[in-house]
Amino acid sequence: MKNNALVLGKRTAIDWALFENDLHQKFGVNAVTFGKDGKRRTAGEIDTANEICYLIKKHPHGASRICDLVQRYLNHLARAKKRYVTEECAAGMYKIVVPVIQEGRIEGFISTCGRPFISTDRIYTHYIIKTIFEDETKIENLLPTLVPIDPRTIKDILIYITSYS
Repeated sequence: MKNNALVLGKRTAIDWALFENDLHQKFGVNAVTFGKDGKRRTAGEIDTANEICYLIKKHPHGASRICDLVQRYLNHLARAKKRYVTEECAAGMYKIVVPVIQEGRIEGFISTCGRPFISTDRIYTHYIIKTIFEDETKIENLLPTLVPIDPRTIKDILIYITSYS
């Protein structure tokens, strides 16, 4: 793979909302862009990849306990390495964070998640249920609706992001 980050030209501008929507539509992921300060670049609802992510994000403690901690950690790691990094969130969804670099400086991050790696067996249903106080049967019934992510799709996402500009 040519790049490990989205490298922008000096005057390159991107419509981040459109970019997030494109990632969501093409790859069926939650897609969020962040500025260098870690704050979201866009406003409004995030198009979620699945109903489990939707339930997590709408719960007052869901996103903070399941999504945000790993997001901050991966932003930090991507900043330090100046390359993409991956990890699972506390729910078991595969997360990719790609740094945005302009004029040699980190200007932000692109994050995708919402699909378990290879199998839905990787979803931590007990932790989700305990965190968002959702019915166990409801979460268990949603597992078959998840679309796992495979290495080829991960590679395609990384190529799409790093060659976007």
